[in-house]
Amino acid sequence: MFESFVNDPFFGIFLTLFFYLIGLKLHQRWKLAIFTPLIFAIICVIIFLLVFNIPQTAYDNGGQFVSIWVTPATVCLAIKLEKNYQYLKENYIPILTGIISGVLLHTVLILALCLLLSFNGDLFATLYPKSITTAIAVGVSESLGGLESLTVAVVVFTGILGAAIGPGLFKMMKINDPVAQGIALGAGAHAMGTTKAIEMGEIQGAMSSLSIVVTGLTVVLVSPVAEILLNVFF
Repeated sequence: MFESFVNDPFFGIFLTLFFYLIGLKLHQRWKLAIFTPLIFAIICVIIFLLVFNIPQTAYDNGGQFVSIWVTPATVCLAIKLEKNYQYLKENYIPILTGIISGVLLHTVLILALCLLLSFNGDLFATLYPKSITTAIAVGVSESLGGLESLTVAVVVFTGILGAAIGPGLFKMMKINDPVAQGIALGAGAHAMGTTKAIEMGEIQGAMSSLSIVVTGLTVVLVSPVAEILLNVFF
């Protein structure tokens, strides 16, 4: 009976919503990063599948019906951006400068990490797009010869980590500007960082949704440089 339930498309939908709602309740009571509904649901679903040895394909029977809402949800982020267009207009130079310089620094740091740990070129190509949305990251990783499945895992981990530690880092570094906070979360932790940014405030959410797009485009445009580095150092 359990096996037939697991193979039912309803299983993936139920499991996702069940853990999301638990995370929502926990986060309403304790404002801890680990209880952020999206992060909590992802971690719990992975643990549940591993503990009960359920293949990921079985979860995908229903999980894919959840993932189809990613695109419309992403489009909805533009509404917050439209409401806060004035902030973009007043700060577009520091915003674009920060994102582009961040992508370039990120590329250098990934290269240095790979050389320091004696990683091969495949791992450099896998790690390079770790801070952008999964759909773009998979394409960039594939074009550079990376391991696509590992790229997805690294992208998810980066998003969870960024959303979890981002607000704490802002307090520690005394970064109180909502525009800077939103840009940092979107550029460093893509959609998961944006969910945290939306919780922090409307301006943070709008700036984070903007930085997802700009960061993704910048990483794609810098890809030829990454390919040159790949050929030179590996």
